Amino acid sequence: MPSQSKLVVFGDSNIAAVRHAYDEGLMTFEGYDVEFWGAAGPEYRNIVYNNGALKAMKPDAQKTVLMVNGKGRKLLKPDDFDVFVFYGVRLRLAEFFSAYLDLLLDPDRAISEAALDHAAAQFLQERRAVRMAQMLKADGAREIVFVYAGFPCWGIVDQTEAGGVLDSFPRVVEAKPEHRARLWGALERAFEALGLGLIAQPEETVVQGMFTDETYAVADAAKNQDAVHKAPAYAAKLLEKRF
Repeated sequence: MPSQSKLVVFGDSNIAAVRHAYDEGLMTFEGYDVEFWGAAGPEYRNIVYNNGALKAMKPDAQKTVLMVNGKGRKLLKPDDFDVFVFYGVRLRLAEFFSAYLDLLLDPDRAISEAALDHAAAQFLQERRAVRMAQMLKADGAREIVFVYAGFPCWGIVDQTEAGGVLDSFPRVVEAKPEHRARLWGALERAFEALGLGLIAQPEETVVQGMFTDETYAVADAAKNQDAVHKAPAYAAKLLEKRF
């Protein structure tokens, strides 16, 4: 019997949703031998690509990745896995969408596909996780797929308050599927140009222009004012598009 391909889910605290979805049988990654590797909060920031591998540079981060992995894997090297899934990884696509949806919704502005492609490429150049993926790819990684952990959940926090999406960009709630499609297209082309893949947020999970339906919020989201993290059902829906 042929051996299974190997897949690793790498990321920040958002990979907990994937782990729970996998453990609860909401998704199987059929055909893959799966591992998880990453860290939350400040420990995630201490993961770097160095000397041909992703590694945690400080003791606390090293302990965290070993706990998340559970198989004693201290490093992620390019030839360790057939597929690397970069999940969450502080990609912050809400920043890109809020700014450019606002422009697309301005009746006095017109933005070409070339301009959007340039903006998407520039945005990716500024993302640390993308730079790490490029180095991993250059050193021989076969396939790297980025998965955005999702727009903020609607109804969890007041997005009109200072620092909220609607404080700076109130009209994004008017965005339609065709507006979002243009931005996803630009991002997909930018990732493809780097030899990387992207899984876009499923359209059926999006509400109010660029927010995630609150049914996909993590447990106790309102109590904890956590509009960022998602339930296992969301991770399963997202990844079933590809795996």
